[in-house]
Amino acid sequence: MISRYQYKELVWVDLESPTQEEVRHIMDEFDLPHLVGEELVSNTLRSKVDLYENLLYVILHFPHVTHGVSVEQEVDFVIGEHFLITARYETIDPLHDFSKIFETHSVMDKSKLPGHAGIIFMQMLKELYRHSLHELESITKTLQSIEREIYAGHEARMVRTIAATGKKLLDFKQAIRFHADILHSYEIASKQFFGTEYGYYASAITAEFNKVHSLLEGHRDMLSELQRTNDSLLTSKSNDIMKTFTVMTFVMLPLTLITGIFGMNADFVFIRGLQDFYFVIAAMAITAIIMFIFFRIRKWL
Repeated sequence: MISRYQYKELVWVDLESPTQEEVRHIMDEFDLPHLVGEELVSNTLRSKVDLYENLLYVILHFPHVTHGVSVEQEVDFVIGEHFLITARYETIDPLHDFSKIFETHSVMDKSKLPGHAGIIFMQMLKELYRHSLHELESITKTLQSIEREIYAGHEARMVRTIAATGKKLLDFKQAIRFHADILHSYEIASKQFFGTEYGYYASAITAEFNKVHSLLEGHRDMLSELQRTNDSLLTSKSNDIMKTFTVMTFVMLPLTLITGIFGMNADFVFIRGLQDFYFVIAAMAITAIIMFIFFRIRKWL
C-alpha cells in the first residue's frame, strides 16, 4: 500500500508491505538505484547507511512491545533532496501518528528550518524515539510494582515477573543495538549530502536516541538490583525455614530417644501404670523445655 503526503515541494511516500510492482513504480518516479529497490521489497536483518549520488538510504530497527512481547520493527528510509520514502512491513503506530502531524504542516511550518527532506527525517526519527521512550516508561511502572511486591514479602511470586521484564529489556536492547553506530554514520553522510549546516539536526537525532539508551540502561541496572535483592530475600527466607526445621529436629531427637527406650519390650521398662506414664511424659516435656532454653541462649531461635 502506498500513502503519499506533500508539503510544497517536499514529498513523503510511505510504503506498507510494498509489492514488487509498487516498488518498481516508486523506483521509476524517484530514480532509485536497483539495489535500493531490491531491499525495499522485503525485511533486512542488518541496519545500515548507504550514500548515493542523489539519496541516502538508511535501515533501522525499532523495538515494539505487543501483548507483553518485545519485537523488532524495520523501517527503511530513502532520503532525497526533496523526497522521503519509508518502507515498512507492518503497522507502526509512530509513523501513523507522524502522518497526522505532517498533514497539518506543523513539521515544516517552523521558522529557520531548511526546506529539504532531511528535516522530515529528523522529525520522524524524533517521533519514533519518543514512542520508544513511552514504551520504556510503561516498563518503569512494572519495575515500581516489582519493588513494592518484593518488600511486601512476595519474593517467590516476583521471580517470573522479573525474568519476563528482563527479557523485554534485553529484546529492546537488541533492537536498538546498532543505532549509535548507524546514527554516527548518518551524521557524516548527511553533512556530505545536505551540507555541514545539517550537522546540528543530525546531532539532534542522536540526542533523542541517547535519551532512549540512557533510560534503557537505567532500567536494566534497576532490574538487576531488584533481582539481587529478591534473590537475597528468598535465600534468607529459605535459611530461616531450614533453621526452624533443624531446631525442630534437634528438639524431637531426645524425645524420640525416650519414647524408643520406654517402648522397648524389656523387663527393665518400669511403666506399669498411669502414674509411670505421666512421669515419662513429664520427663519428655522437661527435656523439650531445656532444649528450647538452650537454643534461645545460643540465639538459634
